[in-house]
Amino acid sequence: MKQMTIRAELADYLKKHGTTINQFAEVSKVNSGTISNIINGNRPIAMQQLDRITEGMGLEEGSYYDLYVDECFVHSNPNWRRLRPFLSRCAELDKLECIARVVGIMMDSLSYMPSLFDTAEDFFVQGKHEAAAMLYQSVAESEKYQHSERLALCQYRLFTIALGEDQDANLRAAVQFEGFVNRLDEVDQLNALKDLANTYSALISFQI
Repeated sequence: MKQMTIRAELADYLKKHGTTINQFAEVSKVNSGTISNIINGNRPIAMQQLDRITEGMGLEEGSYYDLYVDECFVHSNPNWRRLRPFLSRCAELDKLECIARVVGIMMDSLSYMPSLFDTAEDFFVQGKHEAAAMLYQSVAESEKYQHSERLALCQYRLFTIALGEDQDANLRAAVQFEGFVNRLDEVDQLNALKDLANTYSALISFQI
């Protein structure tokens, strides 16, 4: 059975629609030479090019992200210059399964953890909390036996993200986080203690 690839899908699309590479280049805003090299397997596909090609084919955003994971991260050595933009686009499009796959690959190398943490922090600030939580959990898992401030900050962020209307879930999140408070720096520690106090206060009020 022929393996599905992005370049094969693109080549089939051009053939099926009787579209030349130059014509598709005008539609997709991707250089015709680049498209030719992609189809011939001479050039890896950059994130922006993938999005433009997908749009040019009239497909939904992110339609080829699963294939992109296979081609760029599973069957070749992951490159952070490709990983970072991909994670960002997945977070924007809520492609959490793709993020999970990529993070699983990155867990094989601890050298990615600082960059993964920084990306999680960016996502957290941007309000992409589900995506951020997945990255924080991965970093925390990789450092669970270390007495590190980064581990504590991951746990603090996960605690903050977990808080919601479910008081039982809030209690579980608070209990899980409590043991990491003392590992935070002074400013974060004060904020964390305040957040914990507010959480427990809300729990008491809820029970009353």
